[in-house]
Amino acid sequence: MRSRRLEVSSLISVVALALSCAPRAAGPVSSGGDGETSSAPAAPVAGNLLKASTFDDGVSVPWTTSFTAPADGSADVKSGALCVTVKNKGTNNWDAQFRHREMVIQRGHTYTVAFKAWASEHTKARPKVGMSGPPYAEYWNATIDIGTEPKRYQGAFTMEQADDGTAEFAFHIGGGMARADLPFEICIDDVVLSDPEFTPVADRGSVKAPNVLVNQLGYLPGAAKVATVKASGKEPLAWRLLDAGGKAVAEGKTTPFGRDAASGDDVQLVDFSSVKAPGKGYVLEVGTDKSFAFDIGSDVYTALKYDALAFFYQNRSGIEIRKDLVGDPTLARPAGHLGDKSAKCAKNAGCDYSVDGAGGWYDAGDHGKYVVNGGISVWTLLDEYERSVTLGSSSADFGDGKLRIPEKSNGAPDLLDEARWELEWLLKMQVPAGKPLAGMAHHKLQDVSWTALATAPHEDTQPRVVFKPSTAATLNLAATAAQGARLWKPFDAAFSAKCLKAAEVAWVAAKANPKLLANKNDTDGGGAYEDAKVDDDFYWAAAELLATTGKPEYRQFVEGSPLHRKLRMEAGGHTSTMNWADTDALGLISLAVAKGVDPGLQAQARKQLTGGADRYLDIIAKQGYRSPLEPAAGNRYVWGSNSFVINNLIVVALAYDFTKQQKYLDGVATGMDYLLGRNPLGQSYVTGYGEKALQHPHHRFWAKQANAKYPSAPPGILSGGPNSNIDDPYAKAAGLKGCAPQKCFVDHIEAYSVNEITINWNAPLAWVSAWLDEKARAN
Repeated sequence: MRSRRLEVSSLISVVALALSCAPRAAGPVSSGGDGETSSAPAAPVAGNLLKASTFDDGVSVPWTTSFTAPADGSADVKSGALCVTVKNKGTNNWDAQFRHREMVIQRGHTYTVAFKAWASEHTKARPKVGMSGPPYAEYWNATIDIGTEPKRYQGAFTMEQADDGTAEFAFHIGGGMARADLPFEICIDDVVLSDPEFTPVADRGSVKAPNVLVNQLGYLPGAAKVATVKASGKEPLAWRLLDAGGKAVAEGKTTPFGRDAASGDDVQLVDFSSVKAPGKGYVLEVGTDKSFAFDIGSDVYTALKYDALAFFYQNRSGIEIRKDLVGDPTLARPAGHLGDKSAKCAKNAGCDYSVDGAGGWYDAGDHGKYVVNGGISVWTLLDEYERSVTLGSSSADFGDGKLRIPEKSNGAPDLLDEARWELEWLLKMQVPAGKPLAGMAHHKLQDVSWTALATAPHEDTQPRVVFKPSTAATLNLAATAAQGARLWKPFDAAFSAKCLKAAEVAWVAAKANPKLLANKNDTDGGGAYEDAKVDDDFYWAAAELLATTGKPEYRQFVEGSPLHRKLRMEAGGHTSTMNWADTDALGLISLAVAKGVDPGLQAQARKQLTGGADRYLDIIAKQGYRSPLEPAAGNRYVWGSNSFVINNLIVVALAYDFTKQQKYLDGVATGMDYLLGRNPLGQSYVTGYGEKALQHPHHRFWAKQANAKYPSAPPGILSGGPNSNIDDPYAKAAGLKGCAPQKCFVDHIEAYSVNEITINWNAPLAWVSAWLDEKARAN
């Protein structure tokens, strides 16, 4: 690297750090004697393990920051150096740190550590090389004084412990280590961790996307087939569709689209919908560019519909995940969080009893369990089943014995069994009779502090607590319990009655406590899932109770709600119909789908949903990558953008069920193309599906990227996808600042703001993939 700092060589001194293979090390020793400046050479760069040693390109990844509350700060690349600002230093040295992971430290090898550092004012730091997770053994460390002028530091060590395939090089700069007044800044540059025996290996996981973007899984014979080509110019381009043997089976001209706002790309479109012949290994060729290979067939989504559902069994809490049910034995694990059976109330929760919170699904990449997010997830799986019975032809695909779950031989449909695992947990979260706020539902159950990546559920040692009840959680319980009551009645009348009783008790309790809101600051150890409005939840619960019981009081509430007169189209800040915090459309869909609903009420619901589907088709037609999601205000995508894509497709799919118009089938198929690779990154956002499939979602157990002892994620999991806010340190370090909405993504386990996975995102993936599979076999 060349910069002003290197040119002023007289300001750079060399300090040799004491060698250490133990957790404790002596402080730095000046190589030139007390008070002298040495002219020793910089550390060698041959065999450098670091993927980022200089920062001239403005990117610091895989260097990222970690601030443990109350510690706070940020990082940025300034003048070619990585600079970390500390606003709150926290309590422990490691509460404020920055680090480089994804390295292998091998037993018997000798390593050189070197870097240049300076600070806004004099302070201390503790660089160390060691484990990136518990028990955090250290192979080398030192405590150094950092001044305001750039200085080079150097040390060495020989690895005396077993090989570590996921080591980290970290700088601890918080707690008592930080001597400077707040805020202060520390910068590093020319960083080396070298091993003469190390030979860099190409990243086999990095697949370059072509300029011809397609659905990498494939296309249905009887639905639209559209590809997007990155190409400027206004003149159409010639294209050819090649079969697996390289023979052209179709050809034509592209349709120029121009600049696509959501991606920033100039694109053209290829429509090869006329090709209906099934086949494997098709490739689309435009000029010298070729797409990834893909299939055309009626079975394209058959495996995905089951893999997407397998996500839920593998994220169950309180039960062993069995080898015979997961296929890959590395995915099996002991039961986690058995102590949830007697979970204590959190401070200020307002309860003095324990809750049997055993069971349920882990919400996302963490080990929290949340009623409000569990609600929409249960609803989506139950609705998938209900729709297949009332409007579809595929309910047998989810019958007893069809899924890999322990309940596969109990006589009930497996899809209902899986949803019941979470529904049973929701019922347990209801405050018992005789206690304050009886009938309400506790908002969540979680760890008191965040756990580290590469932590299996049974390895989590954090205390776990139940939070105070909330109106939103109570109405989520009322809605899903009412829905479960009508669907379980043919298979388990006793459970159905239990659900309905709980639903009606919850309804009465919520009406008596309509403004009991979750605390938005309850974010240590889990998500807050705060919801400042509950009118949508009231509508949803009333609609489900109406669909199940037909009672006039629920119909009166439904028809008296302003939400009944217009389909929501702004959920979560996007043009969308539903998410965990905007749930009224869930009730409307149930009224449109369930048997026994008043015909006039049902017709009105179906009309509103079909109008929403038309709006989504209009959005698809205006997007260069044919997504059913338009950017939010300011040309932005928000957290979990892919979830809005997939939820919007449910509305379009239902419009096809209601009308049987081909345009809606084409819309669902086209929207799914975006998630499976026809996007500006050429990224399939689903694990295990596509040439450039998602590999490293943010998850505590599926954490092989963070620690090789843990498994990779199984197939069939949907990433939250592009997020213009770039809310995590890794995504910020990846140089995504200023990215076009659809390009604000990186596939890395630490990039939680763009690569999180959740139950309420995989549920609609299961719904839509099952719907497409049903239509492919029917047409």
